[in-house]
Formats: sequence, structure tokens, C-alpha cells
Amino acid sequence: MSAQLSTREKNLSIAVGVILFLAVTFFVGDYFWKNHTRLTADLAAKNRQLQMVQSLAADQALWEQRGKWLTAKQPKLADADSGGVRLLEQIKDLAKAKGVLLEKPVIRPVVYKPDYTGVTVELETKSTWPALIAFLSGLQTPEQFIVLDSANLKIDTSDQTQMRGKFKIARWFAPK
Repeated sequence: MSAQLSTREKNLSIAVGVILFLAVTFFVGDYFWKNHTRLTADLAAKNRQLQMVQSLAADQALWEQRGKWLTAKQPKLADADSGGVRLLEQIKDLAKAKGVLLEKPVIRPVVYKPDYTGVTVELETKSTWPALIAFLSGLQTPEQFIVLDSANLKIDTSDQTQMRGKFKIARWFAPK
């Protein structure tokens, strides 16, 4: 048999019950609040992804046209051994025409990527700023598929009118 609880015991059991109820309510509320925040962030990310896919789908004809242009215009690398030499000769001819001095040219091995085959030349330049701009402008026309993988420009310490550049220049050919 159970004995009757005293007033003090009743008050203590009510206090313990209220504390347990508040603790459970806090943890359940915290759990739901965290899930709500996570789901809101997921929904925003999915909405951005949906907008991007819709944008790409709307421009599908443009991308197909660009893909056809790329397939038609991107050169094929017939001989991997001569690709770097031809790129270096093209760079030398343009540099000579624009008044840019080339130093330390190095031809790097051919790189095969899923989207392109790359032939890379590393070199240093010395020229005036306008000559360097003309050289880079002539180098990167759309149908040449020549890119600057890296470029580092500095003012020549011995002659403030000259620019020193260190470039990694690549030509992208159609993938094999």
C-alpha cells in the first residue's frame, strides 16, 4: 500500500515534474528549431539550383550553337611533339612584331584533359607596358584557343619604363 504524500513531498514532486517538463520541452524545441533551420537552408539551395537549371535550359539553343562552333573551330593536335614548338614559334613571331623580348622559353609536356589537350610554354618577357598589352591582345584571339595559365607582372627594378613578366601560356586543342 502506498502512503499519502505530505504537502512538502507534493510540492517537491510538482517542482520536479515542472523541471522535467521544461527540460523535455527545451530539447524537443531545440531539435525542431535546428531541423527547421537546416530545412530552410536546404530549400534555398535547391531553389538556387533549380533556377540555375532553368536558366541553362532556357539557353540550351545558345549552348548547342557554342558547342557546334567549338567542335568546328578548335584545332586538333596532329603531332604532340611539334605542338609545343609551333606554339613557341607563334609566340616568338608575335613578340618580335610587338617589340617584346622573350627570355628563358621552356616547352612543357603535353597535358591530356577530358575537355582539351594542352600544350604549354613557360617564358619571361621584358617590354614596355603598351608593347606588352599589344602582345597579350594579339596572343588571345578567340579562334587561337590560347590561354594564360598564369601571369606575373612586375616593373623592372633597373629600368622603371620596362615591365617584366613571367607567363605560362597554353594552347588548347580538341580532346582525343
